[in-house]
Amino acid sequence: MPEIYTVSSLEKVLLHKKPKVEKRGSMLKNETYSFQVAYKYNRFANDIRVEIESDIKDFITYRQVEYVACTSVNLWEGDGFYFSKDSFACPDVLRPTKDGKLKSRACAYATAWFTVKGDLPVGTHKIKITLYAPWTEPLSTEYTLDVVDSELAESELVYTNWFHYDGISNYYKVPVFSNKYNEIMYDFIKKAVDHGVNMLLIPMFTPPLDTREGSERKTTQLVDVYKNNGEYSFDFDRLISFMKKVESMGIEYFEMSHLFTQWGAKYAPKIVATVDGKKKKIFGWKNGATSPEYTEFLDAFLPKLRQRLIDEGLYSRCRFHLSDEPNEKCIEGYKKAHSVFRRSMPDAFITDALSHYDFYKDGLVDVAVCSIKTIDTFLENNVPNLFAYYCCAESGDYLTNRFMSYTSLRQRIIGVQLYINNISGFLQWGYNFYNTVLSDEAIDPYLITDGGGGYQSGDAFIVYPGENGALDSLRHEVFYDGLQDMRLLCTLEKKIGREEVIKLLDSFGYKKGFRDYPHDEKTFLKLRHRVHQILKNN
Repeated sequence: MPEIYTVSSLEKVLLHKKPKVEKRGSMLKNETYSFQVAYKYNRFANDIRVEIESDIKDFITYRQVEYVACTSVNLWEGDGFYFSKDSFACPDVLRPTKDGKLKSRACAYATAWFTVKGDLPVGTHKIKITLYAPWTEPLSTEYTLDVVDSELAESELVYTNWFHYDGISNYYKVPVFSNKYNEIMYDFIKKAVDHGVNMLLIPMFTPPLDTREGSERKTTQLVDVYKNNGEYSFDFDRLISFMKKVESMGIEYFEMSHLFTQWGAKYAPKIVATVDGKKKKIFGWKNGATSPEYTEFLDAFLPKLRQRLIDEGLYSRCRFHLSDEPNEKCIEGYKKAHSVFRRSMPDAFITDALSHYDFYKDGLVDVAVCSIKTIDTFLENNVPNLFAYYCCAESGDYLTNRFMSYTSLRQRIIGVQLYINNISGFLQWGYNFYNTVLSDEAIDPYLITDGGGGYQSGDAFIVYPGENGALDSLRHEVFYDGLQDMRLLCTLEKKIGREEVIKLLDSFGYKKGFRDYPHDEKTFLKLRHRVHQILKNN
């Protein structure tokens, strides 16, 4: 018999397992709200017509949920809060429909992701959804949505998800920064901004990230470098034009690409220049981070960069990277690189991902971006303007992350945690990293979700390449829901004060740190319901 159900956005609907039913939800007037419709027929079709009956149907859109292989799960230490500890077909890609028609699967569940968005009217709204397949009677289901007379506070969180410029060129087979490339790239950036990103990694030079020592990634460099008769000169026009374009799209802060290699600032990044009329690579793995030749380059480059950014009114919103995730064994080398940078950039904001408190304690970074696995020392020392991040290593101990094998709640809970820990910013390393580990090869993210076996599936990217731009994922929407939860708590804080909000969270079992939180959806949904009740009455 055909089946149809409304399902929570926190549910991952499997092909052959009946999902848990959710019939009702609530949201604030300006929130983006999601729920799903799961349905099952005994045959395939790609022309199922959808009819929505509701007084708010003009605010509702839907996309088809598609499946990819979650091949790598529980790579490191595990815990009991996984959606699956075995490989499985994971619902993740959200693909816009053609002419509004949905597809079915033969004798398996298919799913549509429904989004409600806009300045919604307050009150209770019934949403009836009917599917018309050509060979059978219509299938109908209903969902009730309560819209609370309140609005989410504006986000004050600084959020970046590192953009990998080579991934677009490799997948679409278009030259970097060509017209076609730019059309696709800006759609990827727009999708990021629509999901809360307001700080973007800017490729002054090819970012020296996730690259095997001695090899290199495709050149993605916006600063034009010239060396004639031994003298350096620079053209910043392409860089500034790009920064102003993404600023117009909603980017408020600019992460200037790392000036030294990852994991210790040992070498110079890849830099291409026109030398006496010929284009060539002038820096890379063969050049030490503080070698005389690279120091000479930085002494020429940084003052001119600083002045141009000041002239364009962009400098105060730039965040500079030296080296990503330096460890305690390379602190002396990082100090030397820091010294070279500081003599030309005395007032720049240095922002680097750290796991070791000494880098911050010694004044080597202005804004610490800390792994949620090692952030406790920073929290205990009340470090101001603290950023958090997670990547492949943040697993086990019930830490939050966006791995495909984790429950959606485990990802979404980040919003509550960012609020309760008073975090100023969040970073994740892979918005669209379509490479294997250390970028040995480019990959198709629809076929390889784990970097070729070295990452947990879902770690390296959160959007998929569509025909002419990015396609969102289920995980992308769930993470954004988490950011909205943080804004919801900020809205409540304006009504009752932060101390009372913290007490409320504590009463539901949510504690400081990134490990201690209830692992059931009911508690989380009760918390949201309670917050909505308080907002209604204040």
